[in-house]
Amino acid sequence: MVRRLTAVAASVGVLFTASLAQAQAQGRPDFGKQGQFIISADRLVPIFAFTSSRQDQPSPGNTKVTRFCNESSMSILWGSTSGSCAAEGFFTVPRVGFDYTVIPNLTVGGDLVLFFTLGGSSGTDATAPNGTQQTVKGDNAGTWLLGVAPRVGYILPLTDLFAFWLRGGLSFYTSSSKVTLNPNPQTTQTTSVNQFALDLDPQFVITPVPHFGFTIGVTADIPLTGGHSTETDSPGMSVTQSNWSQVFFLGVTGGLLGYF
Repeated sequence: MVRRLTAVAASVGVLFTASLAQAQAQGRPDFGKQGQFIISADRLVPIFAFTSSRQDQPSPGNTKVTRFCNESSMSILWGSTSGSCAAEGFFTVPRVGFDYTVIPNLTVGGDLVLFFTLGGSSGTDATAPNGTQQTVKGDNAGTWLLGVAPRVGYILPLTDLFAFWLRGGLSFYTSSSKVTLNPNPQTTQTTSVNQFALDLDPQFVITPVPHFGFTIGVTADIPLTGGHSTETDSPGMSVTQSNWSQVFFLGVTGGLLGYF
């Protein structure tokens, strides 16, 4: 008798659990329905990053000089706005994404990247054996970065928990950094970089609860055209040098998203 009651109780428990799970699944809004707004924090975790940079340099005569830099990195919860390779911050700095499903599973939107410094100073304090102190300081470089990346995408639902979000589009990035070389007479140098690129950004999406999910995928930014320039300003004189440049990026990145 006890065995029969145990078996009946177990069967009822299994049926109740299955029914509850099915009801929850049916009640969960499917990711990718028509009319959804998707807000994402993209490239929040640059798990792996490979950057390849090439820049033509000013040179005398007919000699062509190209500076190149290749760099790989791995990190968790760390995005960089500078590195050994020029303009490396274009691709590893986190950005916010806005997308909308115009028809079921088809999305239109893009990413916005914004970074700027608010000023500061740096220097050294030196104390001689006799107690004399000397401080040398100067202003830090003022830096800003702006990027826009319009894209289209297609959400391929796999299960209630998993989906594959194919995304791709174009991007334009521009950044500038200004530093004071000499305070008297005041001489400043402004370095600018810009790039137009093709972006491929397929993401694997995990939605453990309604309206919230995690993303992870391979990201590639393929340069189409770009340039960099250096402008040196001093009283009565301004010299500008401009040349071609490109930055290629390949990485594995993770992020978050919410949809409603």
